[in-house]
Amino acid sequence: MENARSTDAFETSDARMDRLERMKFNKMKPPTFQGELEPLKAEAWILEIEKLFEVFPCSEEQKVLLATFTLQEKARMWWMLIRDQNTTMTSAQFKELKLGTMSVAKYEAKFTEFARYVPHMVDTDYKKARKFEGGLDVEVLDWINVLKLVKYVDVLDRALMTEANIATLKQVKTLVTEWKGKIQRLNFKKGRNNSNIS
Repeated sequence: MENARSTDAFETSDARMDRLERMKFNKMKPPTFQGELEPLKAEAWILEIEKLFEVFPCSEEQKVLLATFTLQEKARMWWMLIRDQNTTMTSAQFKELKLGTMSVAKYEAKFTEFARYVPHMVDTDYKKARKFEGGLDVEVLDWINVLKLVKYVDVLDRALMTEANIATLKQVKTLVTEWKGKIQRLNFKKGRNNSNIS
C-alpha cells in the first residue's frame, strides 16, 4: 500500500514538474504554429523552438511535449491524430482509398480522416470532390459523373442518394423476380389442372 502511495506521489510530483517546466517555457514566449502549408513559416517555427531549447535545457521527451504545446489549430489537430494513432499516412495510401465494400457514409468518414494527413491533396473544394469521386465504385460513379458536380458536398450528397437508389432498385428487382417466379408456378399449376380436367 505504501508503494502505491509513493508511486502516486511520484507521478504527482512528475506532473507538477511538467507543469512548472511548461510555465517556465511559456514565460520565454515560444512561437506558435497554426499549421500553415507555407514551408518557410514551418521552418521559422522550428528554428525559433530550437533556439529556445538551446537556453532551456530539457530532455528530448520534454522538448517534444513543450514544442507540441505551442501547436494550434490545424497543427494541433494533426499532432493529436499522429499521437493517438501512431501511424503514418502517406500520399500513396490516400490515393489508394476506395469505396470497395464500405457504405458511402463509411467511405466519407475514412476519406475525411485520411485527408487530414495530406491536406495538400484536398486543399480546394474541386480537388476534394475529384479525389472523392475517384474512390467511388463504377456503379455509383456512373450516376454522378453525368452531373459534372464541382463541389465536394454536392458529390457526397449525390453519392449517398445514388447508393440509396441502387439499394432500392436491387430490392425491386428481387421482388419482381420473386413475383415472376410465383406467377410462372401458378400458371404451371393452372395448366396442369386444366389438362387433368379434359
